[in-house]
Amino acid sequence: MKRLLVALVLAGVFASPVQAADAPARTAYRAARLLDVDSGRYVDDPVILVESGRIVSVGSRIAVPDGVPVVDFGNVILLPGLIDAHVHLTGGPDAAARSQSRNVLYAARSAQNSLFAGFTTLRSMGGPAYSVIALRDAINDGDIVGPRILDAGALVAVTGGHCSGPRVYRPEVAPTAEGVADGPDELRRTTRKLIKYGADFIKACITGGFVSGTNPNQVQFSEEEVRAVIDTAHGLGRKVAIHAHGADGIRLAARLGADSIEHGTLIDDEGIAAVKKGKVYIVPTVKVMASSVEKAKKAGASESTLLALAAARDAQKRNLAKAYAQGVVFAFGTDFTQDGSNATEFSALLELGLTPLQAVQTATVHAAQLLGQSGRIGRVAPGHFADFIALRDDPLSDVRALEKVVVVVKNGELVRNDLAATPLLRRAALAAVEEAGEDHGHDHAH
Repeated sequence: MKRLLVALVLAGVFASPVQAADAPARTAYRAARLLDVDSGRYVDDPVILVESGRIVSVGSRIAVPDGVPVVDFGNVILLPGLIDAHVHLTGGPDAAARSQSRNVLYAARSAQNSLFAGFTTLRSMGGPAYSVIALRDAINDGDIVGPRILDAGALVAVTGGHCSGPRVYRPEVAPTAEGVADGPDELRRTTRKLIKYGADFIKACITGGFVSGTNPNQVQFSEEEVRAVIDTAHGLGRKVAIHAHGADGIRLAARLGADSIEHGTLIDDEGIAAVKKGKVYIVPTVKVMASSVEKAKKAGASESTLLALAAARDAQKRNLAKAYAQGVVFAFGTDFTQDGSNATEFSALLELGLTPLQAVQTATVHAAQLLGQSGRIGRVAPGHFADFIALRDDPLSDVRALEKVVVVVKNGELVRNDLAATPLLRRAALAAVEEAGEDHGHDHAH
């Protein structure tokens, strides 16, 4: 039994409960440098004092109180835990064929992949049967290891629209997604229902998409329907993310008070002006569009679809580069994350004209502001959650350094540590298991 428990701890099955029991209430972390993501300056010899999952103090060579254990990571660079503001944790090529319970487990693995890649907070666009809300709550309760998740519950769409369910050609078996509704009254009711069952924000798909067989330029909601979703969500204290590729949809969403535009692929000059006036964030999801042509080829897409995707990819870069140059604020989002490759989006942002620091800011301070979480995440600062990561190389010299995270701390718990053969908190878990095994044997002796 003792060997089995040790094996399970090493595999991570019991990682969270044992870590929570053994992690000290106060811990100090040291490294060679800390990136101040606001200024772009480095703090030498930083010390981060953490208590009960929050940062108490941080600074260069600050004194550590007597009795507080110190974790010294050595010659690495620390920066805040990263934020991906657009993920689909239950996605993938076989998503429609999975059972709901299997979707939760799939989402758990996807979320952990993102966490170990340095993304300590995710904004998830929902999942079948509120599956990601269940995952979010399991992580918050300490049942399993995972990132902090804000979830939409389900994607809001109109019948036949983008996000309304998988494409099928037999209407008698066509599934209908939880968030599908038509008309202002139904959409108000759906928005209220999603919030009732735990949605942290609302995501509505008001234009077509490139892979759903719908027209990305076409606005699929009426103005009254869009207003019903946004006003209802805001009235209940929730933000609204609007999927919009086409220029008409972008302008409409910005004018009616959306908090973010997801993708923004075909934004025009009027759209840029409307987004700036409304202080709306754009979550550009550049990488997924850049790779869409190859993925569509593998999936057997038609020639017309391939041409449309290639044109959209090129237009996206031109339009979003112009939008950023004119002062539109971006928040980091990938539109994927099953494999933990979130950080490849950073190099794609540089192709739009962002500097490495500006790219990092999209996934820290700006994403935190979009999520309504400023003061809690996005910075290594007193009062914030103790979420930070470590890199061996300088991300401001080469943004691809962010693809090689070696340490991840979330809520003050060390969840990844490639700098030691066995993570420090995992070693504490092993010690606890060894002790439990000895106690177990002692009981049997009596």
